[in-house]
This record gives sequence, C-alpha cells and structure tokens, in this order.
Amino acid sequence: MRVSQLMFLHLLKGKKGDTSDFTPTQLAGLYTNSALLVTIMDFLKDELWLKKQEDKRNGQKTSYKDFISPLFEDELEAVSFLREFLVESGAEKIKEIKKRSKSIEAHVIESIIDKRGHEQKEFLIQSLNTMSTHFIKEEKDQEGRIQQMGHQGPNLYRTFDNLDDIFELNYQLDQEMTYDSTTKERLYQRAGVGVQSGYSTILLALEGIDASAGDTVVDLGSGYGRVGLVCSLLRPDLEFVGYEYVDHRVEVSNNACQNLGLDESLTFKVQDLSLKSFSIPKADIYYLYDPFSKETYDYVLNQILEISYEKKITIVTKGNANKWLMDIAQEQQWPSPIIIDEGNLCIFTNRY
Repeated sequence: MRVSQLMFLHLLKGKKGDTSDFTPTQLAGLYTNSALLVTIMDFLKDELWLKKQEDKRNGQKTSYKDFISPLFEDELEAVSFLREFLVESGAEKIKEIKKRSKSIEAHVIESIIDKRGHEQKEFLIQSLNTMSTHFIKEEKDQEGRIQQMGHQGPNLYRTFDNLDDIFELNYQLDQEMTYDSTTKERLYQRAGVGVQSGYSTILLALEGIDASAGDTVVDLGSGYGRVGLVCSLLRPDLEFVGYEYVDHRVEVSNNACQNLGLDESLTFKVQDLSLKSFSIPKADIYYLYDPFSKETYDYVLNQILEISYEKKITIVTKGNANKWLMDIAQEQQWPSPIIIDEGNLCIFTNRY
C-alpha cells in the first residue's frame, strides 16, 4: 500500500495524521482517492437501496458483506486497498465515511493552494493523470450500453471539480456580468461552471485525439479555460489558443496560466467570433463545446471547412456542435467520428 493510501486509511478511521511532509505527488494520491471515495459512497448508498428493494421482492436478505464484496472486482476496483475497512464499517457508516472523505479532500486542496506554483503544477499533473486512468476505465465500462440502461458503476463526471479551486476559476463573476441582448454570441449568462467542459470530457478528448508535438490547438469558446489549462499541463508540447467573448473569463484563464508557468505554450484571447472582421486561425485541432448561436455556428464552421480543404484537421465537439459537424462530415464524406463520453463527445478528422 502506498504512503498516500496508508495515510488516507488512517484518516478515514478518524485518526490524526500529518501530511506536511508529503510531496505534491503523494498529496495528489490522497486527493484523488478522497474525491473518488465521496462519489463511490453515493454509489454504494444507491446500489444498497436497489439491492434492498430486490431482496424485498424475492423474500430474501443479503448481508452487507455479500452485497459489497463482489463490487471490488469491478466498480470498486480503484479503492480495493480499502476493502477490509469498507466491509467492516458496514452500511450504517456510509454517510460518515463520505463526510470524512470529503473533509480530507478539502484539506488537501487547502494545503495545495498554499504551496508554490511549481508544486501546484506537479500536484495537478499527477492528479490529472490519475483522473484520466479512472475516466478511461469508466468509459470502457459503458461500452455497448445504451443510455436507457443507466450508468455502469459510479458516475465520476463531477468528482474532481474541486481542482478548479487551485486554478482559481471564480465562476461567481458570471453572476455579476451584464448581459447584452444585442450581441450575436450566446453568452450563457450566469452559467458559471456550466460554460466549462467536464474534466472527464477533456481528458477523454486528449486520449482520443492523435496530436503530435508542435500541433496547434484552438478552443473556440474557451470559457474559464479548463480545456487549455489541462491540455497544457499534460501536453506542453502543443501550442494552445483559447478564444472567449467574455473578458472576465479570459482574465481568469490567463491568470491561472501565468500562475502555473504555462504561458509559453498557452494563451487566451478576448474575441467575438461572430464578427466578420475575425478569421478563424489555421490550426491542427479545434475544440468546440456548444458555444454559439446557430448563425455563429454557420459562420465559424464554414471557415473551418475552408481550412479543411488545405490541411488535415481534427475537430473535437460536444453538445449541439456534434450535430452541426455530423452534417458537414457526411456531406464531405469524412471518416466516421470517434464517439465517446456516452455519445456526448465526437472527434472528427477530415480526409485531406
């Protein structure tokens, strides 16, 4: 068992522990395990309720040990080092374990915020790599399942959102913004975190694209910059530019970029993409997360289509952008897109 796992188990048992000498990598292990267990305990609560309903229908009673033990072979594999503790704790401790795990997670985030930029960077890289492993497994578990069958295993989509505190992504600024109804851009007024791609989406996209060192990535509608920040931490060999209409979002994005020393390969710019005076720059990879009105979509995608006649490009889309690109891909006879994230994320490549 790793040092971070031993400390995590120690803290879950309600004992005191000192993590002041922990390296950023060890703290990342403590963070990812604690954040993951919060989601897992919610999953266990729901699954236990379903099992009790099944037992009622069948006139039987399943012990907590018999209920939870098989789950460690798949759904709970990531926390198998806690098997003995979770089994012995019993169903009545689910709520308490979740509370303790949430407290550990918050403590780690607070301690990382107080550290220097290079230590935060090391913590984030390690955390993101571990998160990617969990998301890839989750994606594999959903293969062959239709949405009506429900999600297989714990749903990790919002599990690691507290990383935003380290990036200092202040979504409260959206609550204070003035909405200009005359603009063509869809601003997602007061959307806050809603303008952001989830960490699972970003990491699965990075796994799915075939990016080479030196490639340029352009995020059209970059929000508070999550995509660029994650991409530059894990792939500093890529050149990343994010365009966003809302100026305070760009300011927050660039501050995070500079604090982590990512500004050599990452930048965010204020830009209304619907303006006829602006041309979409040539790039190798484009990312669109449903950021526009239909009129702006038509204008932007027509420009990207023109670029596709000149060079090979990859387009990563989510939300309504999937439909618009699917129509173009079929018209242009592009290869079928890679479809991941339970059908929410599509990766298109042209035939150049």
